Amino acid sequence: MITRTKALAAALLAGLTLTSCAGGPFSAPAAFQVDPVYLDPALSGSVDQLKPISDFCGDRSIKVALADGVGDNAFRKTARAEFEDEAARCPNIEVLPYADGQNNPQKAISDIKALVALGVEALVVFPDAGPALLPTLREAFEAGVAVVPYTASPGGTAGVDYTTFVGHNTVTDGAKWAEWVCTALGPKGGNAIFLGGTPGNAQSLSEIHGIEDELANNPDCKGVTLLNDPGTPIDTGWNPAQTQRVVSGLLAKYPKIDAVITDSGDSSLGGIRAFLQAGRPLPVWTANDNNGFACAYVDNKRKQPQFQIVAVTSRTWIVRLALRKAVAAAQDIPEPEPDIVNVPIVMNSLDPSLIPECDPNLPASAVTSSELSTEKLAEIYR
Repeated sequence: MITRTKALAAALLAGLTLTSCAGGPFSAPAAFQVDPVYLDPALSGSVDQLKPISDFCGDRSIKVALADGVGDNAFRKTARAEFEDEAARCPNIEVLPYADGQNNPQKAISDIKALVALGVEALVVFPDAGPALLPTLREAFEAGVAVVPYTASPGGTAGVDYTTFVGHNTVTDGAKWAEWVCTALGPKGGNAIFLGGTPGNAQSLSEIHGIEDELANNPDCKGVTLLNDPGTPIDTGWNPAQTQRVVSGLLAKYPKIDAVITDSGDSSLGGIRAFLQAGRPLPVWTANDNNGFACAYVDNKRKQPQFQIVAVTSRTWIVRLALRKAVAAAQDIPEPEPDIVNVPIVMNSLDPSLIPECDPNLPASAVTSSELSTEKLAEIYR
């Protein structure tokens, strides 16, 4: 599949702003502008350009920490384990206590301030609160901390508000998913919904930009209708139980849903349960990779052949790149790795070379594209 990256880049550089509509079961900021950092070719690269952390450990002992905006889903638990595994490869690194903002922006702000007070020198942050977190990130950066937000851009400027931002191309992820949905539904088209994560997070807002752009400009998508309010993800908190409740409500509202576009394989399991409990046919479905998501496909594909899935890598390993950037900055070592990584599709039920496989030896929440060992993956959710 060929995505329209150049068209997306042109729209971003033109300063296109997405404005949400009032009403409906959705919540989003009144206006959101996608950060052009996602499509800046000078910052982008591929996975084969990534380096070992041993190149950046340095000689001086330093304190590092991970501050999450919310920590109760599979992505965050796996990313935390990847962060700690990466840090353990440098004997001179001390890992400070993990901070879970519990989906509360004020707690996330307090957590960062507390870590700075504890003497953190290299701080990795998942900024769920978005721009609301910028003053706190800037304060830590100006205090001499190497601050690296990752995955969801908080806005601001690298070198002014924080050290650098590390992520993957969330806009083109959305475009890839939408393009695949249009292919999977075929000329008949259908109704689609996009399920995002925490309210107002930049990752989901950037993804829906890519989705809407693809649906508007791809001739193969003429028959596909996105039921979301314009520019507005449907919030699920990236939590399976919450996703199940949200999707149950959507099923009661909409008699026909042919495609679900999500950015979480783990929370997708709740949505799939909602369809099954309602006795509704499973639609075509997109996500990030997850063992349970693959198992759901394997368990249902015979009885529900219309149920097709695709997944890009959950890229929990991106937290390792963020840590390397932070440690290198704290140690004053040049760090040549890309800031934005273009991530691949790792599951596609329509591609014989990428058919989803269920691993019965791993828990449902296991992110199979992570860099953790099978034994470590099995331990995380015990």
